[in-house]
Amino acid sequence: MSHLIDLTAKITEEMANHPNHGRSPLFLSGTRMNHEQAEDTWRGKGVDDLSLVNGFVYIAEHNGTHIDAPFHLHPDGKSIDDIALEECFGPAVWLDVSTAGPCGGIGPDLLERAAANADVKVQPGDAVLLYTGWDDYLPDDEVTYLENHPGLSAMGAQWIHERDVSVVGIDCGNVDIAGDVSMPAHRVLLRDGAPDSYTLIVENLRNINSIPSHRFIFNAAPLPLSGATASPIRAFAIIN
Repeated sequence: MSHLIDLTAKITEEMANHPNHGRSPLFLSGTRMNHEQAEDTWRGKGVDDLSLVNGFVYIAEHNGTHIDAPFHLHPDGKSIDDIALEECFGPAVWLDVSTAGPCGGIGPDLLERAAANADVKVQPGDAVLLYTGWDDYLPDDEVTYLENHPGLSAMGAQWIHERDVSVVGIDCGNVDIAGDVSMPAHRVLLRDGAPDSYTLIVENLRNINSIPSHRFIFNAAPLPLSGATASPIRAFAIIN
């Protein structure tokens, strides 16, 4: 029997968001109908016990747990609706890189050690999830979560990309090191080989270290948002 482990940040108006992408979401409930109005709609028409409510949610493409498309970095790269589902679902490993520390670079040496410690070999087509432990700072210390997190160095991103990894995910608000505005990891993964070669990026993951096996199945399927640079996802691990 399969067991599912949720790796997704709960979407709330108070959630931590990278400043480049603005403050969202905004929940507008009852924008079309609310329970009181709904009861009035059906009352006297033979239905006395029915009501409904619906609403509107405004959210940036890159807020919460989300996946980046190549178009985010490359004008000729695929937008999120052009990404095949097979690229976002399949075999995965998670690596413990929590020794990287504040604003630390996750490079090839750390990745090699983490893979050896986990007794896994990164295979072509794998998703690789990087456990830094940075989600432990939420919800109490949003500043540290957003402004002091580690990330992939340029060489670390190259290590990932050279192994033909489909997706790289991280439990930080950015796969790049906090404060590095040159975005070397994003460039290596989404721009340098695009439009033909790329590694998709998932950010703001949660609970990576709760996955009991270092090898599992990972889902990061996006919404088919036409022309979008990213999409919120419901990320989860499947353990057999």
